[in-house]
Amino acid sequence: MNFNYFDNLYINSHAKELAKVNNSGGDFIENVYMWHTSLIDDPPYVSLAIFFNYCSLDCVTCCNRLLLSGSGGTTPFHLSDIDKYKDQIDSTTIVGGEPFIQDLTNIRNILQHTKDLGLRTNALTNGLHLWESEVRELWPLIDHINLHVTEEFLALGLYEKVDELPFEVDLNIICRSDNMPFVIDCFGLLEGDKFFIKKDFMCGGRKFIPTKI
Repeated sequence: MNFNYFDNLYINSHAKELAKVNNSGGDFIENVYMWHTSLIDDPPYVSLAIFFNYCSLDCVTCCNRLLLSGSGGTTPFHLSDIDKYKDQIDSTTIVGGEPFIQDLTNIRNILQHTKDLGLRTNALTNGLHLWESEVRELWPLIDHINLHVTEEFLALGLYEKVDELPFEVDLNIICRSDNMPFVIDCFGLLEGDKFFIKKDFMCGGRKFIPTKI
């Protein structure tokens, strides 16, 4: 199967072009919106969460909408910034936006540098890009992902391929009063011991608390 999604289901069809950068392969990582230590992006681990601009979807449940178009700007980030926190964190988490539409040299450098420091690697992703050939090359560097399940993910049948992934996967569904039919569909398709419901408090932008089914 040819995973050329941008000709088919992607809502934000220009995101991958927008996310491309002229990567030098050096210490500086481009297109980072912000970064900070976090207790919620890779629980129960303390993680350094690195947020990238742009996403291939435009979900109404997104709590980082400034990142979708890159309108929030960028913050300088260097691989060496991870070193400053290596004694305070357990992992790094690449998030967005969508981390796997970025210049994958940047993503590889972050994952490899994290592994070299003896830390865990994690990603928050919509999952649509995980089987693309260039992303597959990153699989050995990934320890865990939190996958935001969307209608597109289900429509492509990718939920049937999750067992192929050689790392830990948590499937997360955003639960709001206006998307309960989708949540119910997920109950019928996803294995109960592999997915969580995330409650969207106030239906906008607040932190999500995962609840194991």
